Amino acid sequence: MTTPGAVVHEQDGRFWAWTAVELVAAYDLTRRADAVRLDPAQRLAEAVRDQIAYVDRLLAVRPGEVVALRITRAAPRSLRIHLLGRVLGDSRAAAVSRATDLAERLADVPSHVAAERVTDDAAVQAALSPFAPAVGGLAQIAKRVRTQSVARADAGVPAYVAIEPFSREIEDWTPLLGVLAGYRHPISVTVSLSPDTVPAGVRHTLEQEATRLARLREPFDMPADTGGRIRYPADSGAALLQPIFVDALNRYADRAFRFAVTVASAYPLDETVVEAVGRTMSPAIGDRTARHDPGMVPTGYAVLRPAGPAEFELLRNAQASLEPATLPSAELHRLLAQDSGPGRHGLVALRGLVDRTEAPSLLRLPVALDGNVPGFRVLAPPDTDQVVDAVKGPSLLLGYQGGSTNSEVRMALGDLPRHAFIVGTPGSGKTNTALHLCEQLWRERVPFLVIEPVNAELDDYRWLATRPGFEDLVILTVGDESVAPLRLNPFDVPPGTTVTAHLSNLLSCFEAAFGLWDPLPFIYRRALVQVYRRRGFHPEDRGGPQHAGHWPVLSDLVAALAEVTAALGYSGDIGRNIDAAANLRAEALAEGACGPTLNCRTSFDLSTLLQRPVVVELAGVGDNAKEQALVTLLLLSAVRGHRRASRPTGMHVLLLEEAHRVFPRATATAGDMKEANAQALAAERIAQGLAEDRKYGQSYVLVDQQVGKVADDAYKITNLKVMHRTAASDDRQLLGATMSMHPDQVESAATLRPFEALVSHNRLDRAVTVKVPDVRAADAAARNADEAPLADEDELRRRFQALLGTSSFAAAMAPYGECHDCRHRCRFRRQAESVTADQTESARLVGLAQPTNGGWPALAESLVRLAGDFPGTADADALLDYRTCVFIHALRTANPPHRWTDRGREKAVRWVDRVRLELTRRPGELA
Repeated sequence: MTTPGAVVHEQDGRFWAWTAVELVAAYDLTRRADAVRLDPAQRLAEAVRDQIAYVDRLLAVRPGEVVALRITRAAPRSLRIHLLGRVLGDSRAAAVSRATDLAERLADVPSHVAAERVTDDAAVQAALSPFAPAVGGLAQIAKRVRTQSVARADAGVPAYVAIEPFSREIEDWTPLLGVLAGYRHPISVTVSLSPDTVPAGVRHTLEQEATRLARLREPFDMPADTGGRIRYPADSGAALLQPIFVDALNRYADRAFRFAVTVASAYPLDETVVEAVGRTMSPAIGDRTARHDPGMVPTGYAVLRPAGPAEFELLRNAQASLEPATLPSAELHRLLAQDSGPGRHGLVALRGLVDRTEAPSLLRLPVALDGNVPGFRVLAPPDTDQVVDAVKGPSLLLGYQGGSTNSEVRMALGDLPRHAFIVGTPGSGKTNTALHLCEQLWRERVPFLVIEPVNAELDDYRWLATRPGFEDLVILTVGDESVAPLRLNPFDVPPGTTVTAHLSNLLSCFEAAFGLWDPLPFIYRRALVQVYRRRGFHPEDRGGPQHAGHWPVLSDLVAALAEVTAALGYSGDIGRNIDAAANLRAEALAEGACGPTLNCRTSFDLSTLLQRPVVVELAGVGDNAKEQALVTLLLLSAVRGHRRASRPTGMHVLLLEEAHRVFPRATATAGDMKEANAQALAAERIAQGLAEDRKYGQSYVLVDQQVGKVADDAYKITNLKVMHRTAASDDRQLLGATMSMHPDQVESAATLRPFEALVSHNRLDRAVTVKVPDVRAADAAARNADEAPLADEDELRRRFQALLGTSSFAAAMAPYGECHDCRHRCRFRRQAESVTADQTESARLVGLAQPTNGGWPALAESLVRLAGDFPGTADADALLDYRTCVFIHALRTANPPHRWTDRGREKAVRWVDRVRLELTRRPGELA
């Protein structure tokens, strides 16, 4: 079975996944400004330096994962070059996720080539198995076993044996590519590498042999049994091989690659082409050194062929699976079999390893030194022409052209409400661009709100809290109540907006986040109407400050959905599906990580928040993409409603990371895709509405990894477009068509380096290539530190507590009217909900308030027993708040509040106040 972009195979409960990136072109180095004045040898040296850095990055992939270079001549005079990867996961999803990560790493190629992620399953499979190798059509380039005879009786071994390393000479592969392109039959060369720890046995053998040969290469006098001394001369064989072991001992210290180099053909292989591969990867040592020089390290290669059907099958399977398996050396096994012990058996494993200095000699990407690569496409390099971008008044620096800080590309600040779109693969620099813009916005006193869904490990935006001038920045942690929680009542109608209009906006948010398919939108609408009517609101009523604290809450919607679905009378599979999509999903929302955020009476004061820089982190919500999308959409709706209602004169920017989570592209219509399509269609309607917000000074900056995942209407409305490295051809074509890019620029976007980008906006007549300042690196350098710091959670809490110094924010932290006296709002909420989950037990507790059941003293005594102590809470005030919190939730469990009248809500407040008073009369139990 396959998943798009990854071929997956299950074996013994584990899942293997293969992925592919195709090199589609090499850039003509004779037309690159930084290479045009170099001679071919210098261009090659620069390109190889970049390739060595690329191979170094591959050494950091997970142990056991495999990366491979495959050069295939499938048609006459035409080469296809793929970078392949293989991963292993405990589940299909884990394997595909790892394959995607590895493909992104593989696609991060040096700037002299262009690469594209292969997203078609059949194309990945074709790259893995371009043809069936013929008998006689397989060979390997292996490390050469070098032997020397023993001249000393005290050697301890019958013969000296060493494994020659591959050459580390800088070799031009153009002649080899010409040989492969001109070969008369289909042929491929595959170089497989898998990072691993150097085995302890290899280190032991290297240390032992380096010591042994160092001793034997020097003369030695030994007392004789009959008197006198016996002189052993220096052993020339030991002197020749000892540098090999010393060199290997220095290089194989920690990490290395298991490797295999396989040449395959659909017909019996010509020996000359196999030798050409070997000579190119490990060329003969030049005239600078000589074989008899005792200080040099000999290099070479060996050509191996399968010795029989078993070895042919081994190599054929390894070729198809990318396994770095090397054919055994009969000579090495014969020599080691003569040893008296296993001390030199580490040479077997060493023969299958290359280190970071040898690997680039094997895995070499094409280089268009003189504008030509045999059998392979060559393109003009990315555009670096300088343009004059005259901007008057306040502006934002987008980057520099041509590597010079004297050539700025800017955009007028006043053009920002036309919106922006930033795209790029992981590690390409898109978040750095967002941080760069945020810094400049607040410098111009333009407030912004960042919604960050998933980047919990890096927390990039916390860096802003360490910057001078960002003392007003607040970072809110949705789903993590222990740091800086958010309060947002989705049912709070903005001033001047009708209940009907707000209800429609709410429904659009639920549709876009949850993908409501018929008849779910009608069910949700009926439930929404019901919750507003129960609170005494007519559809034509308008929001205003007099209604604060009286709007419906999320738990009201949960109850209303249950009543509406029950009244419709659906049964069977339809009933179960509707129950799961409506009731269970709403219940999970109220009870899950988003519950405290959304199930509240009052929202945080948006008029205050939208006048300062704010970051909202959604990582605390977990991996629930639908809930993350819903919180994002509800925030977006709240911001839009406030801006439209207040009609402020200044600008505000909302920056949305992972935009496809909120604005996904519609998929092809299919029966099992109805939820995804409903989600995408609803999101498109919201995206279309964003364009109208320009007149309210509201700007949107959308950030994503892939253009193809984002709805057209979301990015087509944007004026500023910033394209960092984008590997997928479809993505480049989609966005390039909206950026006035010529074909070479579209292709060049696949090879942009980190922090490089193509940008366009209304004041540029075409897209231009810029280098965006690396703001965190510059900050680290200014601090004389290795990395720029990030604000920690204590700093986030400190800022949040300062925010709660404003009474409106402190009041909003009380989710219910009964919480008005609590000084630890929502600290104990999860525990209290768990303790009171049993409705019967909660009803029994609340019933004790009746005089006939013991009255308030009996209730307080039973409450203390039920609640117990909150772990780690020794403070009497905190314990009082905790036990009062338990009673609040018991009251709400016993008597669901969605049916409470205004009088009932007032009664609940009085009851809670009475319970708090009764608990304070029991000081011994609060100690």
